Amino acid sequence: MYKIIYSLIVIIMISYGCDSNEPVIEDTSDEVTITHNESGFSFSQGKAISIPNSQNIIPDIIIFAHLDEQGNVFGVFFGADSLRKSFNLVEEFSTIDSAKTFFYNLTEVPDSNYQDLALPVTANQIWAVKTNDNKYGKILVMSTKAYEYSPAPGFRGYYVEAKFKWKYQPNGSRYF
Repeated sequence: MYKIIYSLIVIIMISYGCDSNEPVIEDTSDEVTITHNESGFSFSQGKAISIPNSQNIIPDIIIFAHLDEQGNVFGVFFGADSLRKSFNLVEEFSTIDSAKTFFYNLTEVPDSNYQDLALPVTANQIWAVKTNDNKYGKILVMSTKAYEYSPAPGFRGYYVEAKFKWKYQPNGSRYF
């Protein structure tokens, strides 16, 4: 009797649960901080990455200092590897609680109106991102920092940092 029940369960699982045409949806999300040292982020790798890197990973997001004509620091902005249209500002809020609520409830990102740069990037913004391999991610900017420093006489350096929550859709769909 147990063999018959076990066999039926196995047959049902094979018949209904193993449809290879259905995409496997991974819940890929976390929080990351990228800086001028680890100046990029890869959704498929799920981490901040240095540019260049030994694995030749091309980041989906690269962080930059936003400067005026005199070199004064305004803040932070994001770009991509070849100025492809990768960024869409979905919404921005005055409080982090409102931004989090919107981010967690955002189930679909836009399919058009992407820009080459995310400029400016500030706290409480939600951005949709097209990745290098034409998949989609979304980020909630938690905080940014940008300032000038002098590591050596006659040299101007810029520290930039962005902390964000992210979610990635590895199957290529715009739905989360």
